[in-house]
Amino acid sequence: MSNKLKWGILGTGMIAGKFAADLPKSNTGALVAAGSRTQESADRFAGEYGGKGVEGYEALVNDPEVQAIYNSLPNGLHHEWSIKAMRAGKHVLCEKPFALNVAEAEQMFAVSEETGMVLIEAFMYRAHPQTQKLIEMVRGGVIGDLKLIRSAFTFYKEPSMNDARYHPSQGGGAIMDVGTYCVNLTRQLAGSEPTEMQAIAHLYEGDGVDDYAAGMMRFGNDLLTTFTCGMTVYSDQGTYIAGTGGTIKINAFWFCEEGFTIIKDGKEEFVSVDEPRPLYAVEADAFAASVLGGAEPWMSKEDTLGNMRAMDELRASAGVPVE
Repeated sequence: MSNKLKWGILGTGMIAGKFAADLPKSNTGALVAAGSRTQESADRFAGEYGGKGVEGYEALVNDPEVQAIYNSLPNGLHHEWSIKAMRAGKHVLCEKPFALNVAEAEQMFAVSEETGMVLIEAFMYRAHPQTQKLIEMVRGGVIGDLKLIRSAFTFYKEPSMNDARYHPSQGGGAIMDVGTYCVNLTRQLAGSEPTEMQAIAHLYEGDGVDDYAAGMMRFGNDLLTTFTCGMTVYSDQGTYIAGTGGTIKINAFWFCEEGFTIIKDGKEEFVSVDEPRPLYAVEADAFAASVLGGAEPWMSKEDTLGNMRAMDELRASAGVPVE
């Protein structure tokens, strides 16, 4: 373990468990501690995934054994605890969406620059070589000039006020939880920032967060894009990209479990990248490459800030509460 990046996980929820389960399959990381609000929850998590259980977030970020923090807390706690972790000398991989708004995100990056700690938004699918290949091929003109993109990320889960995703103060809602993937991928495929955007949303119980929403973005004069997202609706998780020379169809992309199909000149070509490591292990290794090797992050500061600006504008246009 001495030559591996020593991780501490803030939070013991579902996404923390996914990261912890994959981390042993990484080449560079080892879990040494997980912090929860209660010792019981921390110990239960440690018993399942390894490391030690730590009561309280403060104790975890100040643990001298921990070198890097995976911040899996609810969105409303990303700003506070990422900053506290960096000031305690820890590098931070912060779950998406990065913050409640772009102003918080800018403050977080300012602390990263002040402390010299690496800070990266945890868009796990972006670290995977298959996503990087898609972006490279599209930007390289494999289907000509881009004209239309439509993307979806929805799931159904019974609504609960015990779920932070249903609290405006925690940056809840479908746009923040899963719409952010659609916005992020579309921006990357376009290679630029949207020049115009608008969203509409259904507000849970009339005045709460958006439990499902739809949006559209324009990039310059030629590229028009749409997306749908939801937490209370069965649909699909596909993306369809259309250009002057062909189309690309992706049935389910966000977890990089299958590739994509290029359709042009009446022929279909299926493209996938063989990657033996599970998704969060790939992400952990990519983070370690930035921390230990000085590699460029797969999610840059400019990319994260651009995504947050778009998220702020889309939520505001839909009448979604923005803290």
